[in-house]
Amino acid sequence: MIVIQPQINTDFVYDAGPIGCGELIMNVFLKMKTLQPGQVMEVISYDLGAVEDIPAWCRMQGHTLLYSQSEGLMKTHFFIKKGEN
Repeated sequence: MIVIQPQINTDFVYDAGPIGCGELIMNVFLKMKTLQPGQVMEVISYDLGAVEDIPAWCRMQGHTLLYSQSEGLMKTHFFIKKGEN
């Protein structure tokens, strides 16, 4: 089965590297504050916990997780659209 990634234009890319847990979420939070509502940030994470943490954080903060894609076992891309807050 071939999965085609949607074309998503991003306004900011944050490569978090191996940062995990609370520090990852805090950095995403701070970087998201610099964006305007409706803008999109791509987050690249090598933390396995991010697959659960980022979607939950988006729901709690009122942002929209447009798409996520894992590359292998460790690397995941998240495309987050900033909400109105």
